[in-house]
Amino acid sequence: MTGKPYAAIIGAGRTRFGELWYENPESMVVKAGLEALESVEKGLHRADIQACYLGSFMYQVTNKLGLVPGYISRELGLNIPMSQTEAACASSSSALHNACLAIRSGMYDVVLVGGFEKMTDRYGKIVDDLMFAADPREFDAGFTFSGLYAAMMARYMYDFGKGDDRCRIALAQIAVKNHQHAVNNPYAQFRSRITVEDVFKSPLIADPVRLLHCSPISDGAVAVVLCRPEIARRYTDDPVYIVASQQATDHVSLYSRTSTVEIKATRLAVGKALREAGIGLKDIRLAEVHDCFTIEECLFMEDSGFYRKGEGWRGIYESIESFQGGKHIPYVGDGWEVFVNVGGGLKADGHPVGATGLRQVYECFKQMRGEAGANQVDVEGGIRYALCHNIGGTGGIANVHILTREVTL
Repeated sequence: MTGKPYAAIIGAGRTRFGELWYENPESMVVKAGLEALESVEKGLHRADIQACYLGSFMYQVTNKLGLVPGYISRELGLNIPMSQTEAACASSSSALHNACLAIRSGMYDVVLVGGFEKMTDRYGKIVDDLMFAADPREFDAGFTFSGLYAAMMARYMYDFGKGDDRCRIALAQIAVKNHQHAVNNPYAQFRSRITVEDVFKSPLIADPVRLLHCSPISDGAVAVVLCRPEIARRYTDDPVYIVASQQATDHVSLYSRTSTVEIKATRLAVGKALREAGIGLKDIRLAEVHDCFTIEECLFMEDSGFYRKGEGWRGIYESIESFQGGKHIPYVGDGWEVFVNVGGGLKADGHPVGATGLRQVYECFKQMRGEAGANQVDVEGGIRYALCHNIGGTGGIANVHILTREVTL
């Protein structure tokens, strides 16, 4: 590893994801935040928190709610600086990125980072609301997010899988794998197994995307506590360090990009994060990856460099066929093995948009500390490095964080 860690994660909390009809955004954030504080085993009080960074996307539209810092100040009983970040599905990972920069700058010693979304309060309009993260011209042309990802999926299948039905099967297998991974995740929205046949029989949403290719509409919140790396062991004997925090952007509109079968922002952010951490892809054994639609997990495996462009579906198909029946199914390649979305990903754990990026960090934090219970992934030699990948829209922004327990301060 090169350089100094940005921050140490010393506590984490979350709510269950799903249709939480009797919860409001404030109550969810408070529940997650208090759980995060209480999880710090050597003790941390609310008064120790010097700043709060929040991420959410649609709260003003879905909940008629504004000035979120004021609500959180009231609920937590704190009068500290609080900032709110909006970056569509990458809102809370963007908040985390900002928090990392603040701690590294020396401005704060301890901060709380939270992400939340309450989507079911506007269930009938949520498809339109999500299009705030797309170009208005795409909305005017009749696209939904399912339609935009359907265009990407159709082009991918045409360019790289034409004439080979295994490509179509592989994109369904991603959903099957992630549902299997969620079975032992007590917080997941969907804890039931599905089959490839179930995917193909599910309702057609936007050809070739079917219902079971899609992540669900979800409510939920997540929080993590960060501190300066040098003081982490005051609070816990087992901190997890953030050794890379990188962000890249691209055109918001799919139609104006150079390619519809890659996410350039992912490629750039992953590359910068690996260089910053001083490691290679083969060092990553655990990855929480943005899979709002199954095609996006496939694109990540290529854009990150695990598989060559156009070969991701083949690697996914062969890996899942080889490891069927295991509690967790890894992707494998030339000299590497990586477990992807061991909590179920967005597909099965749920996708409350503004909470998703931090949910990925929560999952890696728990897995690296051996605290995932029945869902603990079995990695020979333990997990040295984990990667969290979160995008907004169809790739207008990508945030990548790399976590480790092995740091020399």
